Amino acid sequence: MRFEKQTKEHLRVYVTANELSLRGIAIDTIVGENGQQLWKELLETAESEYGFSPQGAVDLNVTMFPRDGLVIDVQKGEAIAELDVEQVEIRLTIDVIHHLIYQFDDIEDVINASIRLFPHIHETEQGGTLYHYNGRYYLHFVEVLPSQVEERLAAILSEYGKTTTVSPYVMMEYGKTIQTEQAVKELYDAFA
Repeated sequence: MRFEKQTKEHLRVYVTANELSLRGIAIDTIVGENGQQLWKELLETAESEYGFSPQGAVDLNVTMFPRDGLVIDVQKGEAIAELDVEQVEIRLTIDVIHHLIYQFDDIEDVINASIRLFPHIHETEQGGTLYHYNGRYYLHFVEVLPSQVEERLAAILSEYGKTTTVSPYVMMEYGKTIQTEQAVKELYDAFA
């Protein structure tokens, strides 16, 4: 687990699919008993290493990337009068993200990835959307892809970029949309 302190009352925690697997947790059973152990470990680490004291209510907003893992926003909620000091109420919200989105440090990486992706792009509906946000490029495939196609594309994308937790909605609002559809084909046609 990797922790990032956002504010005094907000931590962001990244848990990879491999870490979940090592704990015996399948991503689709995260709300079960094994998930409870993960939440407990997470809160204990947050308290011992980051001074995040879980008293009263704690909001866990989990974003699940089925292939990659979890991003968990941990925030202190409102104090609850009827709970004693030792009790903690966990309020859990889970969002599942099925699209592919990869971050690239420069346009050369996007071009190289597009050249490699081009032979497979006919298996997608929209061919990818390209964004620029906070000095980085993002290639986004909005549609839910068949698992074999997704694995093939993800393998190529991971050679040139990395997965990201930045929502495409944030990029649409605050970033620059470079190409709304067929971004891979456009880059291939221009640079291959």
